[in-house]
Amino acid sequence: MSTSPLLVRARALTGFAELVKELGGDADDLLREVGLTAQMLIRPEATISMSGAVTLLENAASQLAAPDFGLLLAQRQDYSALGPIALVARRADTVGNALVAIARNLPYLVARTSLRMEAGPAEELVWLRYELPSEICGTQRQSVEMCCLLLIQTLRMLRGDMGADWQVVFAHPAGVPLSRYREFFECEVACQQSGNGVIIPRAILEQALDSGNPQIRVAVERFVAHLIRRNPLDLVQQIEELIARQLANGDCSLNSIAQQLAMNERTLQRRLEAQQIRFSEILDRVRRSQAREFLAQPALPLAEVATLLGYSEQRSLSRACLRWFDMTPGELRMGF
Repeated sequence: MSTSPLLVRARALTGFAELVKELGGDADDLLREVGLTAQMLIRPEATISMSGAVTLLENAASQLAAPDFGLLLAQRQDYSALGPIALVARRADTVGNALVAIARNLPYLVARTSLRMEAGPAEELVWLRYELPSEICGTQRQSVEMCCLLLIQTLRMLRGDMGADWQVVFAHPAGVPLSRYREFFECEVACQQSGNGVIIPRAILEQALDSGNPQIRVAVERFVAHLIRRNPLDLVQQIEELIARQLANGDCSLNSIAQQLAMNERTLQRRLEAQQIRFSEILDRVRRSQAREFLAQPALPLAEVATLLGYSEQRSLSRACLRWFDMTPGELRMGF
């Protein structure tokens, strides 16, 4: 079996070319250095090499003399990053359960990345610990800082407040003055700690999420509106992207997707019937495509692949693979 690289969605680099241009650089040259092209970034849900993306951010920071490059990029991503997160979190009843749902979906965006809740430095605190895969070697500062800023933005979207008493921690030495970090994170930042992430009061996890949370609603609406603008005449493509983003949480019913597209269930069903396709066929097709993608990454355990496809048991994945490919998941993986 060949060793396939870990992958990340091209969405993670949204705004990269524009930021590089503003800083006086050439995005095509930087991409070329790590084996990527601008064409690879056009489709946000396309996958690219994770090690290439991590190295790309480090190279950009170094060559453009922008030690805060990852943070600047995270600032530009608003709905492109928070919209998919809001889709996953919108049905959770508490902040803690929303974070669990987000953590479950994280490997869809970045394979083998983890977000865990651990004990904080005091009993009343909890550490949301973020880690890139151990397989990614070399400097990762830009990627880690970018992802931690997105985590802070996610918490603020869920909570509706700034969280000035939170703390961001990094394992690496400071890359910019601490005052500069505080400008981005708007809370305390400490470097050379035992890991990366955000430390918050434990009580936040129990805070109820209002189903009408305006921050979540706006993030979802902006994300879906952008998705529709990218595929204005392709309803099936719109549905496929929404399903792919939410498979791991099992929230992919016809009614749920219809609501996200601002139409009622019957209207969506009628429009699909006009194209002679059933919603269940689209759902099955997305699962089949995602199964091939995830099984091609040996670092993803089969149990995790099953979860990412919305299956509660690994044997459901096995049955589906036999139906789709006439092979077990292990046999299919061996073929890559």
